[in-house]
Amino acid sequence: MRKTFVLNLILMMGVNLLIKPFWILGIDRAVQNRLGFEAYGQYYILFNFVLLLSVLLDFGIGSYTTSNLAKNPDALEKQFSALLTIKILFSALYIVVTLILASILNYDKSIWFLIFMLSFNQVLSFFHIYFRSNVSGLQLFKVDSIFSVLDRLLMIIFCSILLFTSIFELNIINFIYAQTLSYAICAATSFLFISKKINTIKLVFDKAILWDIYKKTAPYALLALLMTLYTRLDNILIGKLISNGEYHDGVYALGYRLLEAANMMAALVAMLLLPIFSKMIAEKQKLEPIIHSALGLLVAPSFIFGISCYFFQTEILTMLSPNANSYAVEVFGWVILCFIPLCFMYIFGTLLTANGSLKILNILALIALVTNFVLNLWLIPKYNALGAAYAALITQSFIGVSNCIYSYFALKNQFNKPIFVKLGVLFILLTILAFLLKQNTIPLFTSLGLMSLVGVFLIFVFKLLDIKQLSILTKSKFN
Repeated sequence: MRKTFVLNLILMMGVNLLIKPFWILGIDRAVQNRLGFEAYGQYYILFNFVLLLSVLLDFGIGSYTTSNLAKNPDALEKQFSALLTIKILFSALYIVVTLILASILNYDKSIWFLIFMLSFNQVLSFFHIYFRSNVSGLQLFKVDSIFSVLDRLLMIIFCSILLFTSIFELNIINFIYAQTLSYAICAATSFLFISKKINTIKLVFDKAILWDIYKKTAPYALLALLMTLYTRLDNILIGKLISNGEYHDGVYALGYRLLEAANMMAALVAMLLLPIFSKMIAEKQKLEPIIHSALGLLVAPSFIFGISCYFFQTEILTMLSPNANSYAVEVFGWVILCFIPLCFMYIFGTLLTANGSLKILNILALIALVTNFVLNLWLIPKYNALGAAYAALITQSFIGVSNCIYSYFALKNQFNKPIFVKLGVLFILLTILAFLLKQNTIPLFTSLGLMSLVGVFLIFVFKLLDIKQLSILTKSKFN
């Protein structure tokens, strides 16, 4: 079983790291470069707007499905039809509420069709996720790995047609249509696959299942909503608080591109940590070694990445985008630093989730939301997208630090204090190295190579990462 877990983990991470960064840094970046800051900025505002209430499209149904089917595969027939009915009702509610919110926020009716199409895309995407959750619950990991990247693979193909041929014009609506077609194919494919394992699909409303989902997932759904709000609200406020908001949102989106690509690796590690933390806490195992390994595997490399990107922000961003100017470069420099506290959140937020500390997580997320909203109201009118970058870094730093501190008090005997001193020393040394490389105008790739080599060397010298300890990441899952 352990071998199966490791092989499927490697497969899942491999296909995701192969396809998704190429989509973000290759195709999506090329679309933004061609469309320009203003046109892409309008799309980015609306895209983040439709994500605000996307929690209605899932509400924990995916995790509920996977968990139940893993325990009882025979429940597929009855469960699938009941949950499909609930998904359809929630999807209709989501579109209606999103359009009502667009009206309340006084979005121009000329862009309501774009809002509807982007909302519809989210519906298709979440249906695909639901069908995938059935595949995962049945332990069909290889199929799930393929389905996990199918949407991005199709978008790469369709958007490449827009970018590199003259068959269709590259504009926002065609870009959205390309996504619609990709999500529709994915949802249809995953539905056809799972439907072959079901004799009869009959829409039926089951109050008992709906109530069971609500009881089990409401705190998680609330946390997901709060996190979505404090991470996506800035894009909408940029468009509302300053003139020519689409341009500034396009600049902000450019800064977020590399952060989103890096975030994928961190999210995959968090997916691995959650079941491991949960099992170890349930069995009262000592958590210190796994926390140590997670910090060495995720936070220490985030120092290398974040510090390198900050000091070489001009070289990196101008390489990624010919449209980059000094304003965009500065926004990117502050935005990319969010990756460091995000990695702390991925470890200690996941630890608190596994510990069942949903109440404190929701309180901290609510504080983060209020803080982010107030900071954006104050900083965006003064500094434009740069103000949103400041607010994002402050908010993410609060979440990362508060999650870490509360984890320490909740699980006092599970922390190795010297590792935090070592992390602090590593951060300082890498900052000094980056400063010296920048001052001596060392070429970009040489500087990044030296930062990586020295960083990895120091990680092992300080014993932040121990190869022997990494076996815990695989063994703890099934021992």
